[in-house]
Amino acid sequence: MYIPPYPIEPTEIVAGCIAIYRDVWDNPQETIDTIERITSDSTSSINFIKAHTLGENRNDLRTNFHLDLTNAGKNNEEFRIINNRYFDLLFSATNNYVNKFVDNQPYYFVEEFNILKYQTGQEYKAHFDGGTSTRRSISPILYLNDEYTGGELEFVFHNIKIKPSPGMLAIFPANYAYSHIAHPVKTGTKYAIVTWLHDQPGQ
Repeated sequence: MYIPPYPIEPTEIVAGCIAIYRDVWDNPQETIDTIERITSDSTSSINFIKAHTLGENRNDLRTNFHLDLTNAGKNNEEFRIINNRYFDLLFSATNNYVNKFVDNQPYYFVEEFNILKYQTGQEYKAHFDGGTSTRRSISPILYLNDEYTGGELEFVFHNIKIKPSPGMLAIFPANYAYSHIAHPVKTGTKYAIVTWLHDQPGQ
């Protein structure tokens, strides 16, 4: 029988509904090493590709790479383990989050989990993750490292800029009020894992 993880409390809350959970992912460098080992193996058929922007025709907003973690996990045991760890983490944190902010509104895991990779010069300009038509309600981002310069997370309407730390999870509303920027990485490579939780079932 599956036993769900216990709810976890945020380390801090800023700008009303931005919840930060620090040090919630054990051995993030080991996760990065696993990702890089598998994606650099030409026999794995698992690769990073150029990211796109949902519902946008502008290709200049986003210049990073991403990898569909959930689909990769269907054929690779190590990615399956990472995918399921992320699910357990989100289950713990999001239960706490909806209790605090949205009066226990139901939420649904509809979209795949994605690994993001930002190399030098790559960024995601000001955007929000979803309006009502997308059904996206909550945006969680898990950061795996900090061995880079630049790459801060900024919420443009709240004058808040956060430098991610290894194993830090940020959860915030997906709507326009929490438009945000992934600032350009100046040196090094930034890794993160993301998805978007919906307020209605189905695609």
